[in-house]
Amino acid sequence: LYQKYEMKVPDYRQESYWRKMGLNISRQHLNNWGLKSTEYYFKPMYDLLKTKLLTQPVLHADETYYRVLESETAKTYYWVFLSGRHDKHGITLYHHNPHRSGQVALDFLGAYAGFLHCDMWQAYQRLPEATLVGCWAHVRKKFFEAVAQNTSDKSIAKQGWKYCTQMFRLEKEWEHLSSEERYQTRQEQLKPLMEDFFDWCRRQEISVLPGSKLGRAINYALKHQETFEHVLLDGRLELSNNKAERAVKSLVMGRKNWLFSQSFAGAQTSGIILSLIETAKRHGLDPEKYLNYLLQKLPNEESLNSEAQKLICHGKKRFKRCVNREYEKKAVLENQTRTVFSMHSVIWRLPLYVYYILLYI
Repeated sequence: LYQKYEMKVPDYRQESYWRKMGLNISRQHLNNWGLKSTEYYFKPMYDLLKTKLLTQPVLHADETYYRVLESETAKTYYWVFLSGRHDKHGITLYHHNPHRSGQVALDFLGAYAGFLHCDMWQAYQRLPEATLVGCWAHVRKKFFEAVAQNTSDKSIAKQGWKYCTQMFRLEKEWEHLSSEERYQTRQEQLKPLMEDFFDWCRRQEISVLPGSKLGRAINYALKHQETFEHVLLDGRLELSNNKAERAVKSLVMGRKNWLFSQSFAGAQTSGIILSLIETAKRHGLDPEKYLNYLLQKLPNEESLNSEAQKLICHGKKRFKRCVNREYEKKAVLENQTRTVFSMHSVIWRLPLYVYYILLYI
């Protein structure tokens, strides 16, 4: 599981590797282990993390396409939902669905009433209670794409790009501030800058072709002005949705190697295992040790309400101590084994050493 989902090694390459090691393990067995482990142990963990995620005040969301062979459509989709940078729980979840419609977001998030960082995909507009926070990185990218080669700094597209770049530069300077301090500083410096930017967009709109790249960039900013200004409402919010896009990148890297899933069950399994791995990484845990620990402990737990489950999900320091203690014992045992083999090797060669010494004398 670690090799496939963290190192992005597809099953057929793992099959070849294990055969070289003398183990006749087929890719069907590898797939089945993932499916059964998820069904019996990982899915309840995923549901527990989802319940916790929906209680967080700030979320990020994004989606990307994926191929499933048994699907009637050419594309299915993975949705990623994760908690914000300032959330101490740090949860990242992947959700697979055949569709990219607003009903998927509505089914997953339900009546979520917090802040949701997202792009302007219409699916998120269906959420009745969530406050959508637009991604300024998308605005900056559209103005950057509108900048022609060898253009002067006075060009309209370059000016729009500079407005956005200045906002990100200010945010970089405020990283060390607390949420309350960041909120106050944004009201004093970022809010006037945004107002100047949107006023500038309205002035330029009348002199730019609507169908041009620059026209589309200006229209995009003005059309969703209210959503982009929502970042000013809370100091815990971010100027971009890059956190979700980086989470999607982990899946995309795997997609380039796996290419597809045979079934919807396989795609859902991949999403659940990736969720556990990425959540563990956000807490500084070793994904391989984490999966090994879960597969050792979960089969012996009667319910998810036990103290052990709370430890696995939220007791990061205690979890690290448990995992490190078990791996230290394993390392000591391996060292002892190597020492025994080394002693046997010396004893086996001793007569030969004596023979050469006598021959030399």
